[in-house]
Amino acid sequence: MATFTDVTAFRRAEDALKRSNETLERRVQDRTARLEQAVHEAERANVAKTRFLTAVGHDLIQPLHAAQLLTDAMSQHIESEFLDSFLRQIRGALDSTDDLLSGLLDISRLEAGGLVADPRPFALSSVLDPLAQEFAVLAAARGLHFGYVGTRVWVHSDPLLLRRVLQNFLANAIRYTRSGGVLLGVRRHGDRLLIGVHDSGPGIAPEQQAVVFEEFHRVDRSNGQGLGLGLTIAHRIAALLHAPLQLRSVPGRGSAFSISVSRATPPEVPRTGPVSGGSSTIKGLRVLVVDNDAEALEAMRQMLLAWGCDVVAVADAAAAETSAGDAGLWLFDYHLDDGDTGVALWQRLVATHGPRPTVVLSADTGSDTREAVRGAGLSLLNKPFKPLALRWAINHLLAAPNTLPA
Repeated sequence: MATFTDVTAFRRAEDALKRSNETLERRVQDRTARLEQAVHEAERANVAKTRFLTAVGHDLIQPLHAAQLLTDAMSQHIESEFLDSFLRQIRGALDSTDDLLSGLLDISRLEAGGLVADPRPFALSSVLDPLAQEFAVLAAARGLHFGYVGTRVWVHSDPLLLRRVLQNFLANAIRYTRSGGVLLGVRRHGDRLLIGVHDSGPGIAPEQQAVVFEEFHRVDRSNGQGLGLGLTIAHRIAALLHAPLQLRSVPGRGSAFSISVSRATPPEVPRTGPVSGGSSTIKGLRVLVVDNDAEALEAMRQMLLAWGCDVVAVADAAAAETSAGDAGLWLFDYHLDDGDTGVALWQRLVATHGPRPTVVLSADTGSDTREAVRGAGLSLLNKPFKPLALRWAINHLLAAPNTLPA
């Protein structure tokens, strides 16, 4: 039989155990609260970092964009071989800066979940044709052959993100190919399509192929270009698109990077006669440009003048409203002064003057901007863009029948 002393000792041990449990629970709760606070602060810091990089990126993109347009305008008037070579070097440096800045901003948005896929059916040529024009010029400047066969197929994907993947493939192919050429092509792969970039570059060793998509990895460091972000970005965007990537490479014989996308059924459209999308379309065209950034506005004006356009360049909506009626093309920056936007300006001008072929230009790559432009049925071109990309977009709008919004 238990004695009084035994019961007392048991109760003391029980009380000590309860106090120990209570102390342990308080410690767990305290550490959980600290951990939650640390996670919250880390998330807040990450959001702040992303906002900072986005804001800084926007401010850096504007002068970079202006410089690229001005070099294109200058190239239309230079006859000296020496100055032309000098200008090509400047353009190459600007393009490298553009690639680096775009890569850093893409990585930042991917880390913060700011890149969201917006898949829809579209004609693959709307992505491939301007890319082919742009990179054919870059390849020729390096003495490389560029091959491309157009396609009429439709796919289901996000055109802006798909373009970014292929742009990285093409940039890498031209950067590392010393002789021979680069081919951009499409082929069927079951019920999907493989869009591939083939090059005759140095190729990638088998042991390197497994890590080529890792951040800051570059196979060939001899030219010292870039941080090796392009393929990492392509890989992560492809994951957002649910579009697998493939790599085939033989050292000394070249590489082939491809992305697999779903096919889509093109819409039924009435047959029309042939239309021309040639570069002569824009010569003599009266163009209204609206941009509240003075440098970007002047650079755009100079480039369009070099193309033979009649240009009206203004910085605000009030000035635009007095000139819109005579213009055959409108080019509007998205973010204007006092909270106004290029889409809102377009809506007001359409109500007064009727619709015109319109391209919205923006250094803001956020989903809100993209959805606003797409919702209005307008074309969006992100800054900094290659002049050839703008020229293709303009020719495409002017040549395609029934492209004006109702």
